[in-house]
Amino acid sequence: MSERARRLSRFCCFLCLPLLAAACAGAASSAPPQIQLNHQTNTVDVTGLPAATVAALASAASAGTWTDADWQALLRVSVKAVADAGSTPAVTGKYTIAGGAVRFTPMFPFDEGRQYDVVLDAGRLPAVQDEVPWRRQKLAAVVGRPAVARLPSTVVTHLYPSGDILPANQLRMYLHFSAPMDWRSGYDYVTLLDERGQEVVDAFLPLDADFWNDDRTRYTVFFDPGRVKRGILPNKQMGRALEAGKRYTLLVRREWRDGHGLPLKEEFRHELRAAPAIERPLTMREWSVGAPAAGTREPLVVTFPEPLDHGLLRRALGVARAGSPVEGEAAIADAETRWRFTPRDAWAPGDYHLVALAFLEDLAGNRIGRAFEVDNFERTDLTTEPERNTRTFTVGR
Repeated sequence: MSERARRLSRFCCFLCLPLLAAACAGAASSAPPQIQLNHQTNTVDVTGLPAATVAALASAASAGTWTDADWQALLRVSVKAVADAGSTPAVTGKYTIAGGAVRFTPMFPFDEGRQYDVVLDAGRLPAVQDEVPWRRQKLAAVVGRPAVARLPSTVVTHLYPSGDILPANQLRMYLHFSAPMDWRSGYDYVTLLDERGQEVVDAFLPLDADFWNDDRTRYTVFFDPGRVKRGILPNKQMGRALEAGKRYTLLVRREWRDGHGLPLKEEFRHELRAAPAIERPLTMREWSVGAPAAGTREPLVVTFPEPLDHGLLRRALGVARAGSPVEGEAAIADAETRWRFTPRDAWAPGDYHLVALAFLEDLAGNRIGRAFEVDNFERTDLTTEPERNTRTFTVGR
């Protein structure tokens, strides 16, 4: 071979080596995907997945064959568990494909100063022709937003029932907070104290359950129904937590953490007195209905002889005419003994119906036509067409 030919051969090899290396690197794609917290969007993003895998995920999601359960099994985000505390529930949110990445957007923004465990079960990825070593593995990462120096500011803003007299068979209470709270149960932070300042043991339902509303600003405290309902073993053994004629204090401890991981600004105390138990069903005949005048937007005022459950009253009472709901705004007043309804449009003369859905209850869990003491606990308000109770009133000229 001539000197010129040898030089040309070496030059071609020099040119081909980088191209060959690049081709080999592209064919391998063996680097595992990256799990990271996107601080700009406050989302968890999984980047570096093969394009074919991302396309298959997007196709399955758009076709409806990839469910929320599939997404959560593939990519699970949870609050980092404290040592020896066991696993924590998965964070609720939605999954999307964004810019070639799998993205998890939490229902509520990730808390500052809190760490989250993220697990990508790569074995659940759609099968495509890009088999790589990490595909049968579970890839884990810990992500979090940096803590921001803050002072405690969250407080209890309301307690319902708002009055200071409760029946001895009180069933539930509602605590409202000024800002979203931590996801944990309030069982360890809410205490009932007797007249001597001693804790009433096992007053509340001992369940570490999610009794929060959607934005974690309202927590429902349940008295243990086994102690409330006569004839049940806990009631026979311990009696009711509230005894008629005695005074109590509801204490919400300052250690309860808000959504930023900070304690409450201050503890909350509410003094109350227990009255005799209410063990009769509700009846709409005992309600005072003050009908407004036609041509006005004066409120319809309904007064109850005893307080009703605040949380249920907001959803269970309404006004209808000729089978159609009347649009308007409702307000609850006077320690949950009065309901005012202001119509969007002026009242027309004629007959109307005050409509009470079957799940409406008083403070002791009694419903219209059915007392809690004879209830068999098959209680739900999740049906699409709940039972209705009505009372007619007339708007005069």
